[in-house]
Amino acid sequence: MNKQTFSIGVLSITATVLLVGILVVLSMPRPVQAVGEIDRGGDYVMVTSQFMSNWEVVFITDAAVGRMGAYFYNINTKTVQLVDMVEFARFTRPPGAQR
Repeated sequence: MNKQTFSIGVLSITATVLLVGILVVLSMPRPVQAVGEIDRGGDYVMVTSQFMSNWEVVFITDAAVGRMGAYFYNINTKTVQLVDMVEFARFTRPPGAQR
């Protein structure tokens, strides 16, 4: 066995190990995240956000009525649930004014 045959063998084994490594990395499942996406349709604006490490929240704003709701998907009940609803008129009152 000469130097050239030995070098070709080492390079072939290295290429095989790297190919297997790439295939393993590509075959691993990756978590899907839609954080920071935004879409607009008419008077509605939808924004996705990550609330905690395991919560994805969708904020839907209805500009025509001046209202924004925050929703999340409950994986246990497989339903979309309302977290909170905010009226924008609440922010247009002067400080200390009655609700």
